[in-house]
Amino acid sequence: MNRLLVLLKREWKIGQKDYSTYGLVIVLLLFAFETMQSLVARYTGSSFPMEVYSEMFPGFLLLGGFITTSMLFSEDMFSKDAQHNWLMLPATNLEKFLSKALVSTIGYPIALTLLFFLTSVVTEPIQFLIFGSPIGLFNPFRDNELWSLLAQYWVWNSVFLLGATFFHKGHFIKTVLAVGVVFLGLGSLALLFTRIVFAIKFGSSMQMFDSFMYFDSRYLQNSLTALKVFSGIASVLYYAVLPLFCLVTAYFRVEEVQATDAV
Repeated sequence: MNRLLVLLKREWKIGQKDYSTYGLVIVLLLFAFETMQSLVARYTGSSFPMEVYSEMFPGFLLLGGFITTSMLFSEDMFSKDAQHNWLMLPATNLEKFLSKALVSTIGYPIALTLLFFLTSVVTEPIQFLIFGSPIGLFNPFRDNELWSLLAQYWVWNSVFLLGATFFHKGHFIKTVLAVGVVFLGLGSLALLFTRIVFAIKFGSSMQMFDSFMYFDSRYLQNSLTALKVFSGIASVLYYAVLPLFCLVTAYFRVEEVQATDAV
């Protein structure tokens, strides 16, 4: 545990400048956007916006988080100058992997949420004093939107974490392209499977969409029941199996690189 804490501190020290710059950019963007919105509302007579932070938060959480995750291993795993130093750290490969996975999976969402809240605490009183706009602090727990976002972040961040360990350069772009290819392949297989099932049920000569006319209420009810079961299974695969598979695979990829490229 002590070594893991030291590795986490190392991650912060190495990326402190980049993280600080990124945080400052977010603060300035939020302040500038809120000021612009307040100016427009003040001099056009429109209502003051109250959703600025909640509208910008998902973009920084998802897109910003995925880009940050994609660059986590670029130096330590694939840089000839740094990978040997990472290999020689007095820690296990699991601890090295966990230090980066925890930063991207847990550290980034918490830090971003706190940054948005603290920025709203500072920005809103200033906007109130200058423009008279109502104070609307960032509330991430409103309507349980944060938990839905975090669930999506948990799934897709694991995918980009896997991409960060596999691709040597252009991690984010290559991961996006790889996900697109996988989706195209799965979509084609699903369409082929559906076509085969309808051909078995209604005959190969009938068009697939014409077969919907022959659905009776009993068959439709059975289909809806089967769809609910399939939806439950798909949720488990999506929110649990897929992220764990990506994380485990990424860990073994780290071990592979440590045993070959960094030696």
